Amino acid sequence: MDKHGVLAADAVTSTFFMVLLLSTMVAIAGSRIEGVHHEEGLLELRILMDDVACAVDLAVAGGPGREVVVELPPSLNHTSAYRLRINSTGVYGWVDGYRGFSDICPVIIADSKGNPTSINLEAGRKYSIRNTCRNNRTLIMVSEVKL
Repeated sequence: MDKHGVLAADAVTSTFFMVLLLSTMVAIAGSRIEGVHHEEGLLELRILMDDVACAVDLAVAGGPGREVVVELPPSLNHTSAYRLRINSTGVYGWVDGYRGFSDICPVIIADSKGNPTSINLEAGRKYSIRNTCRNNRTLIMVSEVKL
């Protein structure tokens, strides 16, 4: 074989290994970015649960008649659908198969009719969290605000 043929074989081999190395690096970077995107959605859920729990605690601390309005975003991270539920122990949230919890002051949570229950909060809606007093007990009523 002459010198030109050996040089061409070396160039093809080194180019192949360079492409292999670069494609591996791109795949690793892509999976890292996807992981960060997923973690951002979980972080947004945690912040949202803490905001709702803080609103409940503010209503409790404000005394009878105190009302706090909470507006929920239509989605988390612009893509993820989520669910929230409030009961007497705290705020629970679900996104992408993961569950989170944020605790609140121990208090009775009731629907708009005053029935003690757990309340499901839907994405993209506004909710009123109001402190009321019934039978000398603090009751937090959660109802949807109609626009």
